[in-house]
Amino acid sequence: MPDTIYTIGHSNHTWESFSALLRAHAIELLIDARTNPVSRFAPFSNSRTLPGLLEQENIEYVYLGGPLGGKPADESFYDAKGKPDYRKMRAEDAFQEAVDEAASMAQRSNVVLMCSEEDPSQCHRLLLLGPALEEARGFHMLHIRTSGEVVTTGRLGRLRKHTQQIQGTLPSV
Repeated sequence: MPDTIYTIGHSNHTWESFSALLRAHAIELLIDARTNPVSRFAPFSNSRTLPGLLEQENIEYVYLGGPLGGKPADESFYDAKGKPDYRKMRAEDAFQEAVDEAASMAQRSNVVLMCSEEDPSQCHRLLLLGPALEEARGFHMLHIRTSGEVVTTGRLGRLRKHTQQIQGTLPSV
């Protein structure tokens, strides 16, 4: 059975609802994959607050949003329409090294990748990180939704909006 990595979006959760989701799935390590680790909608998730809150829950915090974030500062990673070019981003050495680091952590801990977007079919957790972790490294990604339901990538793949988003983001064969 392949290794599992959870994903979650902090969305507009309260700390209480968010931490309950982490506990329900026995998360041991949270990897922050946001380019900018701040939120005005979920202040608990700000990088100055979140590590301390997680520590109280015995959950480790690691920030990898620089190389794994979905909104790079470098304009060369955007297409003519201003959308991130995930294929180009995945080709970068820093991205591959950070994915390897996340994969290594997931082999020894129950890991969740966190971003802000609640819906994984609209988020770089699935569109950028998914192919690098699932297809290239054999991980099984499970996406924690606000309700506590866990959705597989396969199930998301049947959603129309995911099909529209994923076009052009998969590695060339």
